Amino acid sequence: MRKTTEVRRMEIVEAVLRLSSEVGPDRLTTQAVATAVGITQPAIFRHFADRDALWVGVADVIAVRMRSTWDAVTAEAASPVDAVRRLIVAQAGIVAQEPSILAILFSHELRVGNPALAAVFRGLMRELTERLTTQFVARDGRTTVSPADAALLVLGLVQSTALRWSLIGRGFDLVAEVRRLLDIQLAGLIGSEDVTP
Repeated sequence: MRKTTEVRRMEIVEAVLRLSSEVGPDRLTTQAVATAVGITQPAIFRHFADRDALWVGVADVIAVRMRSTWDAVTAEAASPVDAVRRLIVAQAGIVAQEPSILAILFSHELRVGNPALAAVFRGLMRELTERLTTQFVARDGRTTVSPADAALLVLGLVQSTALRWSLIGRGFDLVAEVRRLLDIQLAGLIGSEDVTP
């Protein structure tokens, strides 16, 4: 039975994600992707116009997954601080489950050579920053810094911890470390009496 276009596209995207983590996005060939999926290399281009379009397709799938996760954890939050905590811990979880995201973000070739791909990731960062800022604003200004700065600080925490995790070969539990450091940072930003893990 022949697979639908959407099923095949997702198989290709999943192969790109898996292989990006294994060999790096800059060294990944469409032939390697085709082999992993079990199709010919030209068949990839029946689903994606070119290599740049393939990478944008990968970024679009990542974006859908991130937004879905952000929506779900925010809906479950009991308070603005709980929403911040859930958003940041969820973001760490996304990176831990899909380490290829870091490889793609740090790929100079992809960021510089594919403006559409870079735009997707810039948009995601802007959106997550706005979501965090909104939660800090909902605290009615009860932070030691502006809500926008508080959002950047907690987002920077997950980014720097993810970078450290990646550089040392994923040698610690990223989610647990982000959770631990976030509690410390939130205590400084909003006061320890308002931080409940």
